Amino acid sequence: MKLTILGSGTSVPHPYRSSSGYWLETSRGTILLDCSASAIHRMAQEDLDWPNLDAIWISHFHLDHVGGLAPFLFGAKHAPVTQSRKKPLRIFGGPGLRKLLQAFSEANDYDLFEQPFPLEIQEIESLETFELMPGVEGVAMSTPHTEESHALHLREGETTLVYS
Repeated sequence: MKLTILGSGTSVPHPYRSSSGYWLETSRGTILLDCSASAIHRMAQEDLDWPNLDAIWISHFHLDHVGGLAPFLFGAKHAPVTQSRKKPLRIFGGPGLRKLLQAFSEANDYDLFEQPFPLEIQEIESLETFELMPGVEGVAMSTPHTEESHALHLREGETTLVYS
């Protein structure tokens, strides 16, 4: 696994830090761990293959962790580089994730769920084991930060990573 830190800051503007976003490359594909507003631009700055991103994990619904998700989906819907994409984009987070995205989508008729590629949204409960992509397993573990916040234990073969 290779981890690229896109941002580790908060929502407070800072000249040297961006809000939360971590690009994880595995031998099976790529995962974006949290999607702040600045993370979506940092992916482009780092020349990461965002049009072919496999999965997104949202740890909780504070804006410095999820504020870029709706703009990312809006951009992906209209970007020329995603129009021929066939593989699904899988988005994982705690209970309420779909409702949150629905509110963003309905705010201005963005139709974020209507993408040129399959979009899968999965709400994960604490201690649930799930597959982020074939060969990469996750286990969600609740944290005391917010009601829906979860740490993520990832496993790809013998390699593991914990994100909280």
